[in-house]
Amino acid sequence: MNTGRVLSWTALVLAIAICLASAYAAYTLAGYSWDQVVSYSTPFGDYERPWVGVKPETFSAEESSTPRVVLVIVDGLQLEASRNMSSLNTLRQYGADMVAIAPQPSLSFPTWTNILSGAPPQFSGVTTNWFEGAVPVETLIDVALAGGRTVVVSAPDDFETLYEASRAQATYFKPWGDGDYMTSGFIDQAIAMTERVNPQFVVVHLPDADEAAHDSGADSKAYADVVANIDRDIAKLVEALQDERTTYVICADHGHIPSGGHGGWERDVTRTPAVFVGSRMLTERGEMSQSDIAPTIAAILDLPIPRHSAGRVRDDLLADSDAEVLRGEQQFRVLAERYATVIGGKPPSVGGVKSYDALQLAMDDASSARLSQDRQGRLPVSLAILAAALLVVAGIGISSWRALIASLAGAVAYFGIYNGLYFLVHGYEWSLSAFNTETFVEAFFNIRMAEAALSILIAAGVSAYVYPLMRRRPKGPKEGFLGGWLALGPATALCVLATLAVQVAWFLWAWGADVTWRLPDLRWGFKYDLDLIQATAVGAVALLAPLVTYLVGRYHPKVRSTESAGSASRADSPGGLIR
Repeated sequence: MNTGRVLSWTALVLAIAICLASAYAAYTLAGYSWDQVVSYSTPFGDYERPWVGVKPETFSAEESSTPRVVLVIVDGLQLEASRNMSSLNTLRQYGADMVAIAPQPSLSFPTWTNILSGAPPQFSGVTTNWFEGAVPVETLIDVALAGGRTVVVSAPDDFETLYEASRAQATYFKPWGDGDYMTSGFIDQAIAMTERVNPQFVVVHLPDADEAAHDSGADSKAYADVVANIDRDIAKLVEALQDERTTYVICADHGHIPSGGHGGWERDVTRTPAVFVGSRMLTERGEMSQSDIAPTIAAILDLPIPRHSAGRVRDDLLADSDAEVLRGEQQFRVLAERYATVIGGKPPSVGGVKSYDALQLAMDDASSARLSQDRQGRLPVSLAILAAALLVVAGIGISSWRALIASLAGAVAYFGIYNGLYFLVHGYEWSLSAFNTETFVEAFFNIRMAEAALSILIAAGVSAYVYPLMRRRPKGPKEGFLGGWLALGPATALCVLATLAVQVAWFLWAWGADVTWRLPDLRWGFKYDLDLIQATAVGAVALLAPLVTYLVGRYHPKVRSTESAGSASRADSPGGLIR
């Protein structure tokens, strides 16, 4: 066996080994990174939960002027769908009609918690609907009970677990999905309990719009019909509880894309309705952070701002709100100081109370400084990955420039096929909204792996087709070039893996695999997970790629024509006559 053949077989073995090692590394890193987001433990929350069990203050609710807030969370209500609700449109005429921007990820547990506490996922640690136990941040339920207010909660039993809502003076819980249409029951129970205990804070959660969107899509007639039913039930609630002291806050946790998914960054998902109506509310129109809902409700009720709130009291929605805004700024300053201390930044000046804007700017500066520091620390690893990717591609080129060109052509085909399936055929985005419910997560990623496997096999075929086109008289795998033809398949996989590695290296530099003090940009985080899933499939399927390149090389029309011409030439030569 000559040196060239030895090198081709060595290249084959080495390429397959690198592909398999890359597949294992990508699979391990994907699982680790996903778990980092799911199990993120916020350094800003307080797992001791000192607010639970605080002795209530003495409070009298006898006076008719005692403020009351009825908070209604309509799960999964799209902003545009809310514009077709006659009862909500009537309320909009007399109060603040706001668009509340939900945080990332725009899933139910994180956004419920944000509405009730003002703490987005970075502060609450509630990043998915798999969160278990009581949330580690103070909520409106906590401050209301600690302030001696009477609280009513009518909601799915998740509220009992997440917010320990059974501490309220009157509650009604029912398992999620336990019945065809649940809103009427939650509304009727809220009315009955309010009439019985005369509360100052009422929390009602309505799950049916979310269920309809997941089942039938947010642009379906079924969804529209459910929203119409919810509209009528909200009108019944308003009519039953309306008086001079009551403020209604009707909002949604998130919207849906047309197919029913949510969790991502799409406008249909993150832009949600938030209507504030009551004697203290002004008729405003505009946008707000969803985190502003909790501190604004606390101001209406003359309660302390939940201590982990990253939102602000919206004084532009309130009449006579100077004292409440001052109290909110004091709370926000404490949060800003703790934030800077936790991430190692410079705390805001402790002298005097700063404005929201100044405090937010100080937090942003601290975040930027910490992120820059983290990126400097991650740079060597990212550069090492980048260097390894370039070294692999260079190695292919050194061994055979024709193989490199053919492999790069296959890589282009891979990304065209894979992304064509993802974006054009399925219509997905890099977004958590791509899968309709959390139960489809595993199936979603498994299908992406299958599509990556199919794409790399086709890409190997493309490489094998291109390879002979660069020679006038190409040799097929039967003519002593078997090792080279077989190595072409893993070489194509290596070019794809190198391209994915460059993208992974960028993400690891920008955000890192560890989630310690902030969540990454989840649009890029989702793409990063998809890159790792692709790398897993591509690296593993490299074992089959040599078979594809062999078969294409064996039956390639140019190879066969060359072989035929060679056979004819030998038959016409003297040597041919001797045989």
